[in-house]
Amino acid sequence: MDPSPGDIGAVFLHPPFRDFPGADRYLDGLTYDLMNENPDWFLDPVDFRHEGNTNPNAIDYPQQLEPGRKKKSTGQASAEEPRYRCTFCRRSYAGVNAKSMWRRHVFEKHKIGMWNRRDPQDRKGGRNANSKTCLVVWSSRPVLTV
Repeated sequence: MDPSPGDIGAVFLHPPFRDFPGADRYLDGLTYDLMNENPDWFLDPVDFRHEGNTNPNAIDYPQQLEPGRKKKSTGQASAEEPRYRCTFCRRSYAGVNAKSMWRRHVFEKHKIGMWNRRDPQDRKGGRNANSKTCLVVWSSRPVLTV
């Protein structure tokens, strides 16, 4: 499933992502949509910062190489679901949670976190993020401490 440099037709793209087939025709440079249209183009995980990577020139995963936000519904049923392909291998996802599954795959399989990925220990949001802390201790009688 994983592409290798020896694969016929596989094109590996490296930062700063200005040297790719037809680059002169794309003013926005390399984007996720462009990679999605070219299933034989791949990124190399060694080019991106992740735990255990010793490449001193590694960069953060660029936001323009993440799938875009879901388009607003037009009220019409879509005959075709959006498909998200991994930029590092040939895996792809479709369906309601496709983008989340794509992000999880890239993180778990290739060890690359997205720029806005929150670590669980950093997550402070949620319903009661700004509320007072309530501690309930049970002994022989219930005691409530606020």
